[in-house]
Amino acid sequence: MKNWKIFIIVFLLFVSGFFVYHTYRLTLQNKHIQQEYGILNELFNDNTNYNIQLEDSIARLHRQMIEGDKLSLKGNKKALEYFEKFYPEIQTDWEKYILDTLMKTNRNNNDNPLVPYEGMDGNMRIDNAKVLNNRWIIAHFTDGTYSGEMIIRYDVNKNNTIDFKVLDQTLFGN
Repeated sequence: MKNWKIFIIVFLLFVSGFFVYHTYRLTLQNKHIQQEYGILNELFNDNTNYNIQLEDSIARLHRQMIEGDKLSLKGNKKALEYFEKFYPEIQTDWEKYILDTLMKTNRNNNDNPLVPYEGMDGNMRIDNAKVLNNRWIIAHFTDGTYSGEMIIRYDVNKNNTIDFKVLDQTLFGN
């Protein structure tokens, strides 16, 4: 009976030692993981701060591009003041309104009447344009193969319709 008690005591000491050893190893691993997590957390915070700085820089550059582009309606304060002065009752994005009206001149089955050339490989259509100020637009046109550009004068009428007149154009070919 005495041997049996010694055997149980030795067995419990062995099991306790086993648990103490593995608890010690897990604690060391946990400390190592916490250190790695701390480093990763610092890197994540650094990246987050860097991303915020990049977003701020991009937004600042975007503002500078719009405000600094004097050859665009949005960057031309005098042209915008013109619309505010002569059309104060209309609250709209003038550039979008003008471009939408210009693009409506593209007809489904015919050449655009503003393009001074007939399409050779399809219908000539305006595919891109930029409003320069309160009077002029530069527009790109193409039939899919041949393309060109033109300067258009536009006038906003009292009934808010827009008249377009081509001032000059060039055809590039293919």
